[in-house]
Amino acid sequence: MPPAPSTPSLLLIGLSGQIGDALDTTALPAPALALSRQPAPSARPGIVWQAGDLAGFRADRPFAAVLSLGPLDRLAEAFDAGRLRAGHVVAFGSTSRWAKAASPDPAERALAQRLAAAEDRLAAVQARAGGALTLLRPTLVWGAGRDATLSRVVGWARRWPLLPLPLGAPGRRQPVHVADLAAVALRALALGREAGGGFDLPGGEALPFGVMLARSVAVAAPGCRLLPLPWRPLAAWGRRRGAGALARLGEDLLFDAGPAQAVLGWAPRGFQPVAADFTPRA
Repeated sequence: MPPAPSTPSLLLIGLSGQIGDALDTTALPAPALALSRQPAPSARPGIVWQAGDLAGFRADRPFAAVLSLGPLDRLAEAFDAGRLRAGHVVAFGSTSRWAKAASPDPAERALAQRLAAAEDRLAAVQARAGGALTLLRPTLVWGAGRDATLSRVVGWARRWPLLPLPLGAPGRRQPVHVADLAAVALRALALGREAGGGFDLPGGEALPFGVMLARSVAVAAPGCRLLPLPWRPLAAWGRRRGAGALARLGEDLLFDAGPAQAVLGWAPRGFQPVAADFTPRA
């Protein structure tokens, strides 16, 4: 599915995802081409939509830049197959590459391996072609009501008057807001080759897992009463049964923001959510 002859110099992938929702498209080089599997994507300033996905897309010439907010392994496959080329690639991965590498859950270990392999594959392709690559690895994402952790817990709290949670779980997390991720993606695009490298993107505050849950429910479902669950038996059960998220309740998952601060000006907000952060856009 080749792009039209007037294809813009920037290709966007995954714009309909939670980070894409927060992306200020007016700050992009206009017009930009966005792939979408949706039959009728919403109007976005400066965006030319093209139906399709990476599996069926083939560009007849290199793009100046590609911004990928979607699955990293599919992006790496498209580049490795020669169906997509770009002078600069800005792509999101995840700190799950590091955090889940030794998980008791085989599916989580496989995810970490896929992320690592995709990063290596994409880096090799760009190195051979003389292109630049910026890899962005967020920690636990929040702020759009579409994440699989905090928004799921808030969803339960909004339905149930009493919710048991491991409120004492001490393992620290660094949740990162989608708007900060969208902003740093724009910054990386603007910097071009100066932004080359891989960067972990932790949020601006490290707080215990249980505190993070309690703070989320307090602002988004204040009518729900929380019942503290003992976290140590849950973590032990998680280790025995291969439940990675439970097994990590007592573990700190902390990442160094220094490289991203130095190169990308990374300055994320702390974790002070409001109710709207856990409600998807209409």
